Amino acid sequence: MAYAPIAKLDNFTGEENNAQIWLNNIEKAIMANRWNNGRALQAIPYFLKDTANLWYQSLAAKPQIFNEFKTEFLRYFSNNNSINCLTNTFTTIKQGDTKAVTTYLERFHRNLCQIQAIQADYFTVPQILNQFIRELCSSIL
Repeated sequence: MAYAPIAKLDNFTGEENNAQIWLNNIEKAIMANRWNNGRALQAIPYFLKDTANLWYQSLAAKPQIFNEFKTEFLRYFSNNNSINCLTNTFTTIKQGDTKAVTTYLERFHRNLCQIQAIQADYFTVPQILNQFIRELCSSIL
């Protein structure tokens, strides 16, 4: 008989500053859904998107128990290290050929504000401008 999960899980992209909250929700879902350690470790990667997925795929050794995942996840995405994640996202934001400039600008600005909230002088103004211009759609330039 197929088992339908009781608790739904939200995706985690790595851009949010709520790694601990997301992890707490995962732990609640694991308990509510009665997942064993193996099932939890199978399910979690499906909810990691964008930067979080890149982080998970880059792990040399995948966690074998949930506590290993939790430790590695918090080491990378906790507020103390979230600047690593945010700067990774910041340097990969692109306008692309189909996105409007305003959409690109909003995402770029939102991510930059998150970085500056942690460390105001992390990027210089020329670095910010160069990054913004470099990732604009080439047909605009």
